[in-house]
Amino acid sequence: MKNIFTIITSFLFLLNTYAQDAHFSQMDLNAAMRNPATLGSMECDMKLSGSYRSQWSAIPSAYRNISLAYEQKISALSWGMSMLHNDAGKASMRTSHLLLNFSYQKKLSDRGEILAIGASGGVIQQRFQPELFSFDNQYVAGEGFDNSLSSGEQFVKTNQILPSVGIGVFVSKYFNRIKGSVGLSFAHLNEPASTFFINQKEVYPRRTSIFADAQIPFNDKLNGTVRVAMNKQSVANEKIIGAKMNYKLANLNEVTAGISKRINDAFILEAGMEFQNTKVTVSYDMNDSKLSSVTNSKGALELSMTYCFNKKKTKQQPKVITPFPSNEVALKEKDSDGDGIVDNLDECPTVPGLRHFNGCNDTDRDGVWDSKDACPHLYGELNNQGCPVNGKDSDKDGLIDEIDKCPFLKGTAEMGGCPDSDKDGISDLEDYCPFLKGEKATNGCPNMNKNEHQEFIKNKSIKAVVEFDTDEAIIKGYFFKELNEVVEFLLENPKAEAFLSGHTDDEGNHEYNYKLSEKRSQTVKTYLMENGISPNRISTVSYGETKPKLRNKSAFEKAKNRRVEIVVYLN
Repeated sequence: MKNIFTIITSFLFLLNTYAQDAHFSQMDLNAAMRNPATLGSMECDMKLSGSYRSQWSAIPSAYRNISLAYEQKISALSWGMSMLHNDAGKASMRTSHLLLNFSYQKKLSDRGEILAIGASGGVIQQRFQPELFSFDNQYVAGEGFDNSLSSGEQFVKTNQILPSVGIGVFVSKYFNRIKGSVGLSFAHLNEPASTFFINQKEVYPRRTSIFADAQIPFNDKLNGTVRVAMNKQSVANEKIIGAKMNYKLANLNEVTAGISKRINDAFILEAGMEFQNTKVTVSYDMNDSKLSSVTNSKGALELSMTYCFNKKKTKQQPKVITPFPSNEVALKEKDSDGDGIVDNLDECPTVPGLRHFNGCNDTDRDGVWDSKDACPHLYGELNNQGCPVNGKDSDKDGLIDEIDKCPFLKGTAEMGGCPDSDKDGISDLEDYCPFLKGEKATNGCPNMNKNEHQEFIKNKSIKAVVEFDTDEAIIKGYFFKELNEVVEFLLENPKAEAFLSGHTDDEGNHEYNYKLSEKRSQTVKTYLMENGISPNRISTVSYGETKPKLRNKSAFEKAKNRRVEIVVYLN
C-alpha cells in the first residue's frame, strides 16, 4: 500500500510542481473558466454556479477540485468572478485561483448569433507544508520513518502568489437550424514563474483551449449537442469528443444525458436535471488509462449546481385553438400528408407537420409557421412576416434581399418576393405572359386553341420592342415607327391598356441594373404620354437583368437584352 500511495502522491505533486490547472469534466458549466469570451452566453441576467470533483479515490486523501463562479450580463457587456481550488489532502500542494473575467458580445443577428471577445485577470496562490511530507532522508533502514530527521530539502518559500492574465474569442452562428459555436482562449499569457527551491524556477505554462460544438434541434422538445475540445498545457494534452441530449419537460423543466471520451484517459458519463432556475448535474469519469490498475479502476465523481437569476422565458409558440377529433374519427377522414391531422383541420394538408402547429411546421423556430412565414428558413419576428427586421430589403416588400428572388422588384411572399402582375398565381419571373392571366400548364399564358390565339393577337393585342445602347435610356430614332403604331392602337381603342417592362443585360451589379431598366421603361412611358395617352392606361415594371431574352453570351445577345417590351391588351 505504501508503494501505491508513494506513486500516486508523487504523481500529483509533480503535476502541481509543473503548475497544471484544475481539471473539470463538465465543460458547459466551466466554459467561462476555460474561455472568458463565453461569459454572458446564458438565458438569464445573472448566474451563480459551483462544482465539486473528487478523483484518485484509491489513495487515502482523494484529489479534490472545487469551483465557485458568478457572472452577470449587462447588455453587450458581461463580467464575473471565479474561484478554483485543488488539493489532495493535507500533504499536498494546494492551489487556488481567483480571477476577474470580462467579455463583450457583438450581436450578429436577431437569432442569437454573436461574436465575443473576453479577458481575465487575477492571482494564483500556491502553498504546501513541508512537515506534512515524508522524504527519503527521513527513513532509517530497519527502523522506519523518523520525522525528527531533517528532510535535506531547502525551500525558498512555501507560500506564493502569482499574477495571471488570459484572453479568449468566441463566435456562434446558425447554419439553417443547426447552431455552431467555436471558441479559442489562452490562459497564463504572462507565464508566471513559480519558485519553491533554491536556484530553481518553474514557469506556469500557458494554456491553450479550443472547442467547437453544434446544437441540433430534432423537434420542439428534443435537442442534441456534439462537441470536440482540446486543452493543452505543458506536457498535458487533453482531447475530448462527446455528445449530449436535452429533453424539455413541462414548465420549462429539462433533463440531460451525455457521454464523452477523453482520449487515452476516460469515458465521461453525465446526467442532469433543470427545474425552473436551478440545474443540477452529476458526472462520472470511467478511467481506462494506464493508471487504471493503480487506481483499482476507480474514476472521478463530479457534482455541479447552477442557479439563474431573472431567467428569460423562451418564445411561446402559437396556441392551437382548433379541437382535434378522436383517433377513431380521424381514421375515417382524409389525411393527405399522413401527419395524423385530417385535412379539414390541417392548415398545411399537403405537407407533414406537427399537431401543435395545426399540421404545419416552424423550420426556423421563430414562432411563425412555415405556411405564414415569408422567411421560413431565417429566424425572424412576428410583426415582420417571420423575417429578420435588420436584414436589407431593397424593394420594401417585407422580404430581405437574401431570400428575395426579385430583391429589387416589389413582390409578395407567395411569389418568393416577385410580382404577379396578372394575378394568375405565377410570378412574373416565370410567367411567359406576365400581363395576361393564364394557366400554369401554358406557362402563364391563356389556354387557347390556335385560331383563338391568332384572333386575340390580331384584334385585342399589339406588341413592340425598343432596344437601347449600353448604359443608356434614350430612345433611338428608328424605334419611333413601332412606338407610333402603339400610340395609334391605343387612341383607336380607348379601353386598351399598355404594359411596359424594362430590361438590361448582365453587365454591372443587380441594383444598378434594376434602376437602369426602370429608367428605360419610364422613358417609353413618357413618349406615349407626350403623344396623348393617359398615364392611367400605362403600367410599368422593371426586371433588371432577371429576365434575359437571350443568354448574354455575346455582344449581339446583350444588345437584344437591353430593351423595353410593350404589350397592349384590349380589355
